[in-house]
Amino acid sequence: MLKVTVVTADIIGSRKAGNYEPELKERLASLQHPKLVSAFSLSRGDEIQGVLEGWLQAPEIVRHLRFACRPLKLRIGIGIGLQEGSLEANPWNMNGPAFHLARLALEAAQKERHPSTVIKTGHRELDEILNCVWGLIDIRQVKWTDKQWEAVQAYEESKTYEGAARRLNITFQNVQKRCRSADWHQLREAEKTLGKLEIYVSRFHLGEGENTDFTLRKVNAGGTQQ
Repeated sequence: MLKVTVVTADIIGSRKAGNYEPELKERLASLQHPKLVSAFSLSRGDEIQGVLEGWLQAPEIVRHLRFACRPLKLRIGIGIGLQEGSLEANPWNMNGPAFHLARLALEAAQKERHPSTVIKTGHRELDEILNCVWGLIDIRQVKWTDKQWEAVQAYEESKTYEGAARRLNITFQNVQKRCRSADWHQLREAEKTLGKLEIYVSRFHLGEGENTDFTLRKVNAGGTQQ
């Protein structure tokens, strides 16, 4: 049983999007990340799935996936938990609690009209906190313009405004302006906070099969649990 993060998405309005599959498959194949152990793959024409090692160690992968799929818009479900059996190149050939949770998360995301992200760990209180943070990210990110998306991604890859400017063939002041108007640095800090999930919840035995609600124990002034 391996700790994994399963990201499952569906394309909003896929029937009206035309013949996007060939290009989208190429984009998904080129989407790489050190934590990605099973690359994103398209299934049934409008569903995408990928698997990462660990518990939400790379939340930025959601933003990278949205960027790769533009102008298509996605609803995304994330399952945090365990994977049964060995890792497979095709994420659709794997199963386990994390995959079940990802499907439940996607079903919850499908109730929203806008491109939303829902995460499920099997623990209600933890899910509420994580989804509150991700909901705020979604609300801001859904308003990004194409130029803001391009500036953010170029800046993240280049590490400097000057490097991003050379990539986009614009001035570094314009890159800085677009990143600032997108609230990029604040959203990146939110992503980093989400990326600490495994550290935060290791003491609560996440993924050991119980998948039930948990209660945070109070810690008194002396540092012992009550």
